[in-house]
Amino acid sequence: MKQPMPYKGPQVGQEAYDAATGRVGVLQAIHDVSELAFDHKMSGPRVAFLRPAQGGEEWLADPGNVRFPEEVRTDPDSDGELPWS
Repeated sequence: MKQPMPYKGPQVGQEAYDAATGRVGVLQAIHDVSELAFDHKMSGPRVAFLRPAQGGEEWLADPGNVRFPEEVRTDPDSDGELPWS
């Protein structure tokens, strides 16, 4: 079985940007999909759980789309607008 690439993004408790949704939240956990007891609808081997910093509904993300917000703020291809502003 092919091993997934090591995760090098934000850690649990840190602010994280989900590139797929354009949302910023706090990373709650990353789990292998085999550990989950519900239909996660993720195509990869892991799933990230994020929650808005001020509270609210948690959402699932592909860890490959989870980045440090600073990476997005300093992206040379961006137009200077923050996607979550």
